[in-house]
Amino acid sequence: MTHKSVNREIKSKQFLHLVDSFTIWLETLGYKARSIKQMNWNAQEFFAFLESQGTRYLRDFKNKQVNQYLEYLQHRPNCNKTGGLSPGYINKHITMLRLLSKYLQFTGKANILIKPQLLKTTETATYLTKTEIQALYQAAKDENNLYHQRDTAMLSLFYGCGLRASEGEALNINDILFEKGLVYVRKGKNYRERYVPMNKQVRINLKNYITDQRNELLQGNKTDALLLGRRGERWSVQGMYHRLQHLKNRATNEALKQKSFGLHILRHSIATHLLQDGMKLEYISRFLGHKSLETTQKYTHLAKEEDV
Repeated sequence: MTHKSVNREIKSKQFLHLVDSFTIWLETLGYKARSIKQMNWNAQEFFAFLESQGTRYLRDFKNKQVNQYLEYLQHRPNCNKTGGLSPGYINKHITMLRLLSKYLQFTGKANILIKPQLLKTTETATYLTKTEIQALYQAAKDENNLYHQRDTAMLSLFYGCGLRASEGEALNINDILFEKGLVYVRKGKNYRERYVPMNKQVRINLKNYITDQRNELLQGNKTDALLLGRRGERWSVQGMYHRLQHLKNRATNEALKQKSFGLHILRHSIATHLLQDGMKLEYISRFLGHKSLETTQKYTHLAKEEDV
């Protein structure tokens, strides 16, 4: 079983001081010890995220990083059980961000306004157009991309097969059933199993990766994991998220570059495109592994939108 951990390591002295002083401020306001502990953890994770983005001082902070952080939370794996973070847990991060914004302004440490409209917890089923998806594939397949086969395999699983981030991370090499044209999802949401069909191009992309680049990434290691990071270990959701951002920035599509998204948008996109192509809702629901048809219906209003 893969060990899941959260990055809360902060190196910036300013950020370390802010977390400590923010915690003292919460104590002064009379917040319960349990709530303070939770917000301290969440603040550490937020500042560690900023550092991972290259931001080590408040003067370099940009408001769009709040959106990026919320997107990261939507796709961060749950460390205690399978799947992602619950809306309630993400709400706790949002509460921390609101209080942190007030603290920074009240104390004069920074005039950072975290706008309420940036702190929505309801996930909207936005998607990428077929043209934008093609741009991601082109960036992945670029010969100058050292990991072109792996990156293409990643897109094939999350877009071509509509997998959730945690499902793709958990895949083992034996879960790709080439003879049957199926992907066996062992660790679906709420531990539900399912088989997902692969089209011809997905099979080609996965076979190329498995027979070639995966062996290079192994570097002599032994693992059943399908998708591997640079060190030959199971590729984490966070690592894949950052790689997707890299592909977005490498793409030639300017509209795509302006969008903020994570791995889950690939799943949204294939669902929307299948609807646009005329597939019945119940088939898409089965394909995505939805327990209820109602979950799939959130994509229906997008199906009529014209592809750009």
